[in-house]
Amino acid sequence: MAKKWLAVLVVLIALAGGGAYYVWQEATARLESELALWVRARTAEGWRIALSPPVRTGFPLSAALKFDNLRVDSPMGLGWRSERATLAIYPQDPRQLRLTLDGAQTLVHLNGSTPIQQRALAVRVRLDGQGGTLEGDGLRIGDATEINRISAELFNAAVNIRADQFATQGLPPFDIIHITGRLTRPPQATVTAWRNSGGAISVERGEFRTGEVVANLTATLTLDQALQPEGRGNLQLTGGPEAVTLLTNAGVIAPNQAPMLRTVLGLAARVPPEGGPPRLDAPLELRNRRLTAARLPITTLPAIDWR
Repeated sequence: MAKKWLAVLVVLIALAGGGAYYVWQEATARLESELALWVRARTAEGWRIALSPPVRTGFPLSAALKFDNLRVDSPMGLGWRSERATLAIYPQDPRQLRLTLDGAQTLVHLNGSTPIQQRALAVRVRLDGQGGTLEGDGLRIGDATEINRISAELFNAAVNIRADQFATQGLPPFDIIHITGRLTRPPQATVTAWRNSGGAISVERGEFRTGEVVANLTATLTLDQALQPEGRGNLQLTGGPEAVTLLTNAGVIAPNQAPMLRTVLGLAARVPPEGGPPRLDAPLELRNRRLTAARLPITTLPAIDWR
């Protein structure tokens, strides 16, 4: 009797395994078909996309496609190169696709290309088309920027970006950068078209922390006639004199301006109503690439070439 039940159990397991394999085959075939449709649709919009023939993988935990030499170039001149990539959908999260990028990575931009190294890098895309999330660990972007961990989420028009241990040439290192905001218009084929349609970025919260320095920013930014960022906002700064020292060491503020700025920030700071260390509240303006705080010149931003 025991042998009979064991045989029945083996048959049931075999049937279950066969059924799971059939479902996996159907899912990976559908995924491959949808990927081909997406590539054709983007190509019709002016994108250039290339990749090696996908290899089905992931059984039994996921339906996945592996491919090499991914090349994606947008009409705006931005692009990406990935040595290896895996596109997968998991039963526990069937509403999202996950694209994992491995090996050598390269960001293509208007001034050339920049190599990217990473411990982990992945993109999650919502199947309803409402947005996605970029997640990365141990990023090194070229020779100038290092980020311990980053998460950048786009949902409809809302943007939520957080970076931990961010260091880049020309700025002081930050323990935390957290930016939430909203696009008034979705991205378009060119930045000129986006600006002409009334495109702007509303920064609802911009938090920058490094040591004792805490800066909180709200602002609205758009592009001027030269396609350079411009806008106005408000800055709440705790640790103003220390911030001047950090910015001077980073080369953002000229050394001959630093003493005056330390004095002004120290005098202008007030203890907030809720208590705590003195805080400066100052209006910000960015115009003609010149950034001012309470009408005091801070720095001139480099020009952006969108060609």
